[in-house]
Order: sequence, then structure tokens, then C-alpha cells
Amino acid sequence: MRQWALSAAIGVAIWSPASGSASPVQGVVSGIYVLDDSRGDNAFKAIDSAVAELSNAKRPLARTRLRKSVAVNRIRISITEGRVGIAYDAHTPIVVWIGEEPIKWKLIEELVFDVSAKVDGGAISLTFRGDDSERTTLYRSVGRDLVADTTIIIPLLAKPIIYQQVYNRTN
Repeated sequence: MRQWALSAAIGVAIWSPASGSASPVQGVVSGIYVLDDSRGDNAFKAIDSAVAELSNAKRPLARTRLRKSVAVNRIRISITEGRVGIAYDAHTPIVVWIGEEPIKWKLIEELVFDVSAKVDGGAISLTFRGDDSERTTLYRSVGRDLVADTTIIIPLLAKPIIYQQVYNRTN
């Protein structure tokens, strides 16, 4: 079976490159964020639209797996000295070093990914690679909000799935 990449809005701090390493610009934006359904794109609609081009045999599995991977309502994030720790809802937390080798992370039994992080201007980019898919989410702070711009590339689809979600900081 094909594995589909993980979504999700993963947390962010404002970073800027300094002497080849990441350093906080405005301090660490650690905290708890909750999805704001009234702002941003509906990830489920973006997925449904993209998989509509697949055959009837492939569409249900692709749709189900992708929708599971974006079903995140709450994110807890902790950023320290070049490392990002993220927990989505009640799933196993991810702890990854920025700019280092990817780590293995399992969302659920059939969804295992190599996860890596890098500084991208004033944001952090996380990439989730599965056997035949790749999801990259760019996380940035806008005031107290966390904005996540996600691109999912799946060879079965003619074009990438692209959407934006907004999360409100709760603490």
C-alpha cells in the first residue's frame, strides 16, 4: 500500500540564519495552538478535489489516508536550541534537530515518515517523506497565530495539493 505524508500544522518559531546556524529572532514561540476553522483553507476539500482525478479503485484509499493525516485540531510545540518538539492531538510527539538528518516518525501503524526540519527565512519548514509521497509545511508566526502553508506531492496526482491553515495560540 502507498503511504501518504503527514499533515499537519507543526509549530513554528521566528528564526533567522546567523553564522550558518538557526537563532531565534523574537524568541521562541512555544505553546499550544488550536485550528481556527473559520480562517485558512479547508484541507479536507483540497484533498477531495485533488483525489477526484484518481480511478474509483484508488480514490477511497488515497482520500482516507490523506484525510487522517490532516485531522489535527491541536498542536503543542516546544522549541529549544536548534530542536523542535511537536505533539499533534494525542499522537506520539516528534523531536527533530533543525538542519540535521531526518528521524523516523509514525503517525499510525501504516503511516511512517522520515521527518526533517530546516530554517526558511523567518520560518521553519518541516518535510515528511513516505515511500511515495512528500509533504512540506512551512510554519510562520503572524502575531499570535501560527500559519501553516502545506504542499503535498504524490506521483499519482497530476499536481500538488496546496492549502493553508491558521492556528490560534491558546496560552
